Order: sequence, then C-alpha cells, then structure tokens
Amino acid sequence: MNWISDFFPTIGGTSQVSPEMVLLALIVAFIIGQFNAWCYKWTHRGISYSRTFTQALILISMAGALSMSLIMTNLLAAFGLLGGLAIIRFRTIVRDARDNVYVLLSLICGMAAGLGFPVVAVIGSITTNLVSLYMYHTGFGAWRSIESLLRFQLVGDPGPDAEVDAILRRFCRRHKIVSVDESAGGDPDEASIFQCVYKIRLRDPRTAEEMV
Repeated sequence: MNWISDFFPTIGGTSQVSPEMVLLALIVAFIIGQFNAWCYKWTHRGISYSRTFTQALILISMAGALSMSLIMTNLLAAFGLLGGLAIIRFRTIVRDARDNVYVLLSLICGMAAGLGFPVVAVIGSITTNLVSLYMYHTGFGAWRSIESLLRFQLVGDPGPDAEVDAILRRFCRRHKIVSVDESAGGDPDEASIFQCVYKIRLRDPRTAEEMV
C-alpha cells in the first residue's frame, strides 16, 4: 500500500483547517444562501412555490460548505462522503428547471465558501441573481399574450355569427373555433343552446375581462 501513499500523499493525513475557518465558511454560505433564497422568492412565478424549498436553498449552501471543509481535511473523508451521498436517496422531485438551477447555484456557492473562495461565491451569487432579476422584470422568454380557450353559450343557431366574430376580431390577434356542442332544451319549443369553444390569442391580456 506504500505506492498509494506515494501517489496520494494526503491520504490519511490532514490539512490545517481550523474551527474558525469552518465557522467562517458556514457564515458566508448562510449569508449567500439567504441572498439566493430571497432572490428566488422575489422572482418566483406560478403556484408551485414551496416554503420548505426556499429554506432548503440556505441549508444546501451550508451543507456544501461543510462538505468541502471536510474534504480539505482528509482525502479519505472525501471518499467516505462520496459513498455516503451515493447511499442517500433523495425522493423529492423538482419539476421546475429554474428550481434545479437555484439548487445548483446554492450548492456551488456553498462549496466555493467551504474551499476558501468566498469572493468567488459572492460574485457568482450576485451576478447570477442580477441576471435572474433582469429576466423576471423584463418577462424574458414569455409571450406577451398566450393562447387560451374561450367557452361560452349561444342560444339559437351558432352559424356564422357576425357579432361574435366582430368581437373576437377586435380583441384577438387570431381565433379559431374548436368545437360546437348542442344541448337541447327540455321544451321542444325552446331554442337549442350551443356550447362553443374557441382557441384565441389576445392582442392585450389586460382586455380579457372587457372582451367577456
């Protein structure tokens, strides 16, 4: 086994990582994790927001810093840590690609802090979150108006209704009829009610209520 020690002279040995260095790395990781978590919360859209996920971003940064501090002390600890992580099964499914990016960002910032590069962690976190804020405020990547479904009831024959068509042309960039289903009334003398479904793209999403 001597050749292993010659090839990896740090195996079994330790480097000088003081408790103060570990504590400082954890504090830096905590501060950066807080910044990442707040930026994630401010720029989050949709209904999939999770408080526990936001808190996890902070803890991931600290865990990354602690793991890097441990790896610096002993190379055998690095292999042990790798084996331990391989045993753990994380069953939480992250469905949003943006959430995955923030997990990766927090982990990398924590690792940088743990390795003794707090400046790299700070610059990386600030720059990445500035880009995230820019994309949030500018709506980067989103259509100004998206395709939607419009459902309404029409009494009587829904043939080429000039009034309905005129309204849709006024508010929509384009519209297309999807289906027309007839539901006959209980009284034979009553006019039939038609359920109409249109696929539309609004000119301005703010005019949706006015169109309806």
